[in-house]
Amino acid sequence: MRRLEVRLLPASQLIGYLVRDLGGADHGDGTVTGEGWTARFIEGEPATGHHARIPVLFIEFEGPSEETATSFMMRMTMRGGG
Repeated sequence: MRRLEVRLLPASQLIGYLVRDLGGADHGDGTVTGEGWTARFIEGEPATGHHARIPVLFIEFEGPSEETATSFMMRMTMRGGG
């Protein structure tokens, strides 16, 4: 099982990536399945910083192709800057 932490991006956008680009099926309950992988979206406690609440989302990937799905999602959530 691989787990990613994502901040400031809505689950609906990330689910859309898995459906559109990896051929996943959205089950409407925070679970998306594809060929050899399952992704579960879990809302975390918001982080706080600079007087703001920052949404936190965890994505858990499981299955024989979990590495493919995890790597894809890491690329899709990467942000430039520093």
